[in-house]
Amino acid sequence: MSLTNKLFSLLGFAKPITLKRYNGHNNLPANVLVLNTATQSNEALNQLLTKLKFNVIINNDDLIVKSIESLVIDATSYQGEDSYQTLYKTVHENLKYLSTNARIVLIAKASQPSLSTEENTFSQALVGFSKSLAKEVGRKGSTVNIIFTSTKQINENQKALVAPLRFLLSAKSAFVSGQVVSINNNKNDLTVNKDKQKTAIVTGAAQGIGAAIAEKLSNDGYLVIGVDIEPMKALLTTTMANLSGEAFTLDVSDSSAGEQLIQLGKKLHGFDLIVHNAGITRDKTLGKMPEQWWQQTLNINLLSVMRINKSLLSQNSINSGGRIVCLSSMNGIAGQGGQTNYACSKAGIIGYVASMSRELLTKNITINAVAPGFIETKMTKKMPFAPREMGRRMNALGQGGLPIDVAETVAFFATDDCYAISGQTVRVCGLNMIGA
Repeated sequence: MSLTNKLFSLLGFAKPITLKRYNGHNNLPANVLVLNTATQSNEALNQLLTKLKFNVIINNDDLIVKSIESLVIDATSYQGEDSYQTLYKTVHENLKYLSTNARIVLIAKASQPSLSTEENTFSQALVGFSKSLAKEVGRKGSTVNIIFTSTKQINENQKALVAPLRFLLSAKSAFVSGQVVSINNNKNDLTVNKDKQKTAIVTGAAQGIGAAIAEKLSNDGYLVIGVDIEPMKALLTTTMANLSGEAFTLDVSDSSAGEQLIQLGKKLHGFDLIVHNAGITRDKTLGKMPEQWWQQTLNINLLSVMRINKSLLSQNSINSGGRIVCLSSMNGIAGQGGQTNYACSKAGIIGYVASMSRELLTKNITINAVAPGFIETKMTKKMPFAPREMGRRMNALGQGGLPIDVAETVAFFATDDCYAISGQTVRVCGLNMIGA
């Protein structure tokens, strides 16, 4: 055990489990144990899981080996006060069989006016339950997440469940835990021309998280246009050349940025995916912060995103069925001393995607945000020892995430099957222990 691990062991932090990430062969677990808070099994859900190539197990007595890699809890049918007790019993009895790197997904009804007070209360109670359970099983490298949907969507619109189920039960979501994904009522699952190569714009693509996103999308078949500022041109060109992508130097905060991308889009027959990853930090307490630092951070992290999208949408430069993914941050949710400018901009992103999703529904375009927590990059390696190690350890999984974890979540939002998910923010933080 390293000296660092010994120190944190004395402080009560368990040695973190090595996370089982997607390596091209280990994406989905073979078996899924399905539990129900109602008296009867939901056949529509079982059929859907079977279509996704899972071996569906309804009763843990049918498990040949008492090791559960994935657990789906159907909590869509509230049946009175007994539902709370059933939830406890069904999960309590099976936790002892949970393997390392297991995936637990709850499916529940979202709170809505059409439901009774009791049903809405149960739905919200499940959020607290899932986040707390995620912090308990995280020491085994396991995750817990919720999909909010409706019984009608399970029975009549099963396709809307495909993307979140496949992602949250897979190794691609290794650093996503304690999150809620809500399925909207959008039924417009546009048939995409499979023969046409999709085009993606990724800003801030020269290095770090942006480069990981670009590589992931390239591996998924996109023609990637990497965007970065002039001083990063050499590195950007090398990064894109390695991906068979194209480099495009641009300052996203420039007033002409949108028009420049419009002209580029005309040559490429429009864009299918825009990933707004470019961002900066200019840290200082508000009382000592120069006005220039405030304005620069807001311009690059938030206002440029809004301006560029407005320009592209006005000229239909984003194709029907397109996707917009914006990068927010944990600090935009929980706040951070010395980062009022950064947190303001990243919280603004969350509000922006929630609001824009309604406008984009008529254009058959989705918009979502990814909020990373502590991710291992060149920047975090330069942090002082104590803040860096605490940043790594202060989440349910007890370790920092990797750029690929953010990239996998961006790619999830980009899939064709994600047509019914828009206006949402998913944290890629291993579920921070405090703050949010």
